[in-house]
Amino acid sequence: MQNGKFSNQCAEKSKSKVTFCSATTHILNVVANLKMRLLSKIILLTFMGLFTSCFGQKEEHIYLAGWEAEFNGDEQCQKFLETQVIDKKTANNIWSSIDLVFKEGKLVKAYDNDEGHRTERKLKESEIGFEYQKLKPNQIYSLNQAAKSESYLGGEIPNEFKIPKFEFNAPFQYLGKFSKTEEAFNWLPFDLHIAAPIYLNFDKLFIDYSDPLNPKVLNIEELKQTDNSYDDLKPNSEIVYEKVYITTQKETNFGGIGHTSVPSWIQYPDIPACPKSKKTMKLLCQLTYDGVDIKTKRTNVQPKDEWYRQYFENMNFWGDGDLYIFFEPESKIMCFIIQHT
Repeated sequence: MQNGKFSNQCAEKSKSKVTFCSATTHILNVVANLKMRLLSKIILLTFMGLFTSCFGQKEEHIYLAGWEAEFNGDEQCQKFLETQVIDKKTANNIWSSIDLVFKEGKLVKAYDNDEGHRTERKLKESEIGFEYQKLKPNQIYSLNQAAKSESYLGGEIPNEFKIPKFEFNAPFQYLGKFSKTEEAFNWLPFDLHIAAPIYLNFDKLFIDYSDPLNPKVLNIEELKQTDNSYDDLKPNSEIVYEKVYITTQKETNFGGIGHTSVPSWIQYPDIPACPKSKKTMKLLCQLTYDGVDIKTKRTNVQPKDEWYRQYFENMNFWGDGDLYIFFEPESKIMCFIIQHT
């Protein structure tokens, strides 16, 4: 009996021992697994650190329309960045663009894209280390002819609009209206009637639209010193264009009658600052010589030399030039620039 009792006790102890060993083994396995996971994470983080150290951090890019710029942080540089910034798709589509490459927030490389050919752009000493900026790309809209629209080019001067008049040199021409009902122009404070003396050889023309129906020329004294290339033009000369309705459409390239938002400079970047607010002015639109096809409706200009008649038969900007129209919505100042080949 005692032997049997002893045997039973041993069995119970054995059972107890087996149960204890199984639980301990399970705990040890869990701990081992946790250690292995932790070790794996440490190895992974260490590898990532070594990878970043060896191969650098993620690159940042700024894409810009154009080619003539120096990225040294001065005022002209900042105006170029704000005005010419575009997205990557647009940069790959337009005929000329710049790709700035940044690592750890500093400019390390740049590339020129010229009609599909990508070449590295040699950085100047003043550009190396130029700091990255988070910029919102400008959206280009093309201007296209429409059957009917609130926006148009040309047309008769509206009765409610008082076009600026000179008692000297070449007169203003009415160029049309841009309505803020168009998506491309919804940032405007009001609808804009556009008028400019496009036959005058001005550098920049600033007009105050504080009263949108009675705009005033700001740099009038400067314009008094400006000439024109057409002896037949007088202060009372009249040139009225046919009315062409236009609409706008989002694009990733330049085209149409013209386009908005991003200038395509013929000569060099000449981005105006508002004379009142000192802010960089925004491109309202660029009308291109190879896109605009608007005939003259009537004119009292009678050229003595028949060769000059062609310049009064349709809307043009110094023959083969583009008209750049900038606007600053807070100060309500407009700026006109013409560049030609």
